[in-house]
Amino acid sequence: MELRQLRYFVATAEYMSFSEAARHLFISQSTLSQQIRQLEDELGSPLFKRDSHTMAMTEAGDRLLPIARQTLQDAELCRTQVTDLRESLTGTLNMGVTSSFCSILSEPMSEFVRTYRDVKLNIIYTHNCDLLEMLRRRQIDFALAFKSENTYDDVESHLLFTDRLCAVVSKYHALAERRSVTPEELLPYGIAIPAKGVQGRSMLDEYLERTRLPFRVRIESNSVGFLADLLDDTHKLVGLLPGSIVRKHDKLVAIPVDAPHCEMQACVHVLRDNYVKRSASVFVKLIRESTTLKLMNMSL
Repeated sequence: MELRQLRYFVATAEYMSFSEAARHLFISQSTLSQQIRQLEDELGSPLFKRDSHTMAMTEAGDRLLPIARQTLQDAELCRTQVTDLRESLTGTLNMGVTSSFCSILSEPMSEFVRTYRDVKLNIIYTHNCDLLEMLRRRQIDFALAFKSENTYDDVESHLLFTDRLCAVVSKYHALAERRSVTPEELLPYGIAIPAKGVQGRSMLDEYLERTRLPFRVRIESNSVGFLADLLDDTHKLVGLLPGSIVRKHDKLVAIPVDAPHCEMQACVHVLRDNYVKRSASVFVKLIRESTTLKLMNMSL
């Protein structure tokens, strides 16, 4: 039994299609079928039920699948730890990021790229819920995202900074000079909010449910960056967004909403009881030591 055969088996089980699995693995369908047959011959049992129209797992296949996945994860862990024993950092660092972290990444990113030339950075930019699922599937090494209202036993969250829900407006907006704003004072304005699944939306939904105020939601988008650009150009709308979004928009102002339970914890998320790559530890250390993060925490 070879790791290659287990990898082919897991891919076939996930796609339930030899043609799709072969395409994903960048091999021919005949090669995939041959390797699966060899694995079945060695185990003495078929792993898939096949006919001309359908495909399903056998009982042996169902039993093997979690073991195969764990074996492949353990093999990758061995490779990573041995690589990390080398004097210099190498390999690929896969990180997931949401838009609220963009303003704190420039400094550590520049330092990391300049110092560790043998490490390739693979940066995935998407929403909180997607990043945490990718982390749990081991598709990324760590995630920079707000702490989710959903708790996962297999995920550890370490605080980087605290953010809060703000009324984000153009500096030309009527509210721009305010130091804080009550929910009632936002009722006359059209509101822009992030779509479900986007950073800050879960907390915003709880807030809207608590207040039950008749806000006039005019725009909803799954891109917080798009909303920020829109507010930059539109002097009438108010965005209910994390305050950190304005740090890269010098024409926007974030006014704290004067209401309870409007804080969010921005964290680095890693898998619990899992080996953390040295390159990941180094990168997070650079974030914590960055001037931007220190200034942010001092201002809280």
